[in-house]
This record gives sequence, structure tokens and C-alpha cells, in this order.
Amino acid sequence: MFKNILFFYIDGFKNLSDTGRKLWVIIIIKLVVIFVVLKVFFFPTITSKVSKEKLQDLYVEQLTKVTTNQHKKEE
Repeated sequence: MFKNILFFYIDGFKNLSDTGRKLWVIIIIKLVVIFVVLKVFFFPTITSKVSKEKLQDLYVEQLTKVTTNQHKKEE
């Protein structure tokens, strides 16, 4: 079944017109810009700004906060 679906899409992409192919190229470029470029420049990871000791403390705090909240809900 998966093989039939895969061949359906491969056959469809082979028979695209030039306009359709250009539109897919534009879509792929936009997705790369959105997910790669914007992520790198506008959403840096927390590890790049925090020291290793503070990062460890943050992990412990977040883990204990979750379990503490769960115990409060059970009571």
C-alpha cells in the first residue's frame, strides 16, 4: 500500500508542468527560510546564553517543578 502511494506521488511529480515545478521550488525555498534561517537567527538555544552550571540548575528546577505540581494535583 505504501509503495502504491509513493508511486502515485512520484508519477504526479514527473508529469508536472513547468509552472508547477517552479511553484514547488518556491515552496521548498520558503520552507527552508522559515525553518532554518529564522530558527538560527531569531530563536537561539538556551545553552548558548547560559553557563553549564546554571543550565544544570535550570533542568533540576524544571524537573522538580513538574513533579511538585503533579503531587499538588493528586492531593
